[in-house]
Amino acid sequence: MTFPDGVRPPAPPPAKEPSVRVAVFDLGSTSFHLLVVDAWRDGTLVPVARRRSLLHLGTDVARTGVVSADRATAAVRTLRRLHRAAEKAGADVVVAMATAALREAANGPALLDRFASVLRVPVALLSGEEEAQLCLAGQRAGVWVGRQPVLGIDLGGGSLEAGVYDASSVYGVTSVALGTGRLRGELGTGDTLGDEGRRRVEAVTSARVVAVEQLVADHPEPVRRAIASGGTVRALARLALTLHRPPPPSELVNRVPVNQVELPADQVAELAERLVGTDLATRLALPGMQARRAPHLPVGAVVLDTLLARLGFDRVVVSEWGLREGAVLGALALDVGRRGERAVSG
Repeated sequence: MTFPDGVRPPAPPPAKEPSVRVAVFDLGSTSFHLLVVDAWRDGTLVPVARRRSLLHLGTDVARTGVVSADRATAAVRTLRRLHRAAEKAGADVVVAMATAALREAANGPALLDRFASVLRVPVALLSGEEEAQLCLAGQRAGVWVGRQPVLGIDLGGGSLEAGVYDASSVYGVTSVALGTGRLRGELGTGDTLGDEGRRRVEAVTSARVVAVEQLVADHPEPVRRAIASGGTVRALARLALTLHRPPPPSELVNRVPVNQVELPADQVAELAERLVGTDLATRLALPGMQARRAPHLPVGAVVLDTLLARLGFDRVVVSEWGLREGAVLGALALDVGRRGERAVSG
């Protein structure tokens, strides 16, 4: 192509910095996860591989105080499989972290040594506050936060992490013993939660959420918005969407996007009411219901409903990004939220 005198061709766009491939092993209370992503300096994360295996360590620890020998053996076997997948993906950076169940199990330190020998990297045992910081970092990069303070919560299998933050700062964090697997283990709930089980979950939630209430009350500015992450929250959002429109084919359910979906508090209450009275088989037949989430979802719905009611929030915004994405950003020392940018997942 030729250009008239004095007219210069447009400059080519600057080349994007090369990506770094990061593998995150998240040794959680319900599942062990592997997330492999290609990460760019602007905070873009493109998933390369995802693997997970249900182990329910949190339920075990809540009931007995230890991870049983059978579950420990299953955990080691799972990690070997996840490690092979990470090696196949060819990660440049590897992060391994353990959360509530392993920090509370009496045999947690010995298990961490076994896990580190399998992965051939140290396994960081996160404190509740460290876990909360990473969850909020993932949320802040994944959804719009803005300049006004928000409450961020991450509902996991072993604990609930919470913090007050905005686009530039985190003002305080806390971790409370409100994981869905933990409560099932502590309370001995069956396949059907029922009205009595719901009252027990509400009572425990109300007693333990005081630390989160104090966190909100101590902030000098009003905190009026809530952002939530975690597999239970995503599952509730997908259920809410598929109950009110034709559901996708079952193999596509996990791909239904829920990032920045708003769940009104009244809808969360309606979901809790519906799930409390259903047995496992009935829940599995609901549109969009994931088999791995179905056992815990009634408890999770009641916890979220009780939390929103006690704090007076009329809705919650769902973030698909949380702990694992925050760990990637932390490993690469990226802080997307401070620049007011939002990362985009592939």
